[in-house]
Amino acid sequence: MPEVRIDDRVIAYEEFGAGDPILWLQGTGESRHGWAAQMGELSKQWRCIVTDHRDVGESSYVTEPYTPVDLARDAAAVMEALGNGPAHVVGYSLGGATAQELALARPELVRSLVLLSTWAKSDGWFSSQMRNWQTIRRAHWDDEAGFLDALGPWLWSPATYAAPGRVDAFHRFMAAEEPGQHPDGWIRQCDADIAHDAASRLGAIEVPAVAIVGEDDICTPPRYARELCALLPNAELVTIADAGHGALVEKAAEVNAAIAGFLGVR
Repeated sequence: MPEVRIDDRVIAYEEFGAGDPILWLQGTGESRHGWAAQMGELSKQWRCIVTDHRDVGESSYVTEPYTPVDLARDAAAVMEALGNGPAHVVGYSLGGATAQELALARPELVRSLVLLSTWAKSDGWFSSQMRNWQTIRRAHWDDEAGFLDALGPWLWSPATYAAPGRVDAFHRFMAAEEPGQHPDGWIRQCDADIAHDAASRLGAIEVPAVAIVGEDDICTPPRYARELCALLPNAELVTIADAGHGALVEKAAEVNAAIAGFLGVR
C-alpha cells in the first residue's frame, strides 16, 4: 500500500483514474474504502487520491490527541509528496472539517471544496452527540455488529430503514473493511470532531465550494450546511432527498451527480 511518512507516522493512500486531481477525505471511523461508491464513477473523469486518516485503515495509530488542523497537515503532506496540488478536495463529515482547515492553512493546494455531511463549528449539541458516540463505542468495545446497530439511526434515513435488508447490507459493508478500526481510534477521532471550530475563519476561503447534505441527516443536519454556505464567500447548497448522514452510500448516484456537476465547471 502506498504511504507518506510524516515524522514517525505513515498516512496510507490509494489512487484511481486520471485527470485533474481530487483528494478525498473520509469521516469518523471510515477508511479510504468508504469511498467505494464514488471511485467507480468519478475516477472515470478525475485522478482520485483517497487517504486513511491517522487512527484508521492502514495509517498509523497514535496515542496523543489531535484536531482537524492536524489532520489537514497530514493531508497537505500527502499532496506535497504526490505533487498533485492544487486539487479539488472532497471531505465527508470529519473529512469535511479537515478540508476546511486545509483550505485555510494551505490555500495554494485547494482548487475547490466539496463539503459533504459536515459542519463549521462544534456547538454544545453536536459535542454531546459525539460523546454519545464514544459511549456507544465503549459499550460495544468488542462487538462490531452491536456497535453498528446502535450507531445506525445517526447514519441512515427513515427511507433506508424502510427498505428490507438495506441497513444490514450497509453494516456488512462497513464491518468488512480490513483492517477494521480499533475502538480507541474511534474515541480519538470523535474528540477531533468535538475540537472542530472554523466558523469564524471561513470567510477567508475564496475557492468555490458546495455543501451537500441529506435532508434527513440528524448527525450534521441541513442547518449546518446552510451555515457553511452563509459563512463561505462562494458556496452553494445541495440537499439530497431521503438521505441521512450516510448519503454518500444511501444515495450514491445523487451524491456523485452533485459532485460531478459541481467539479465539471471548475
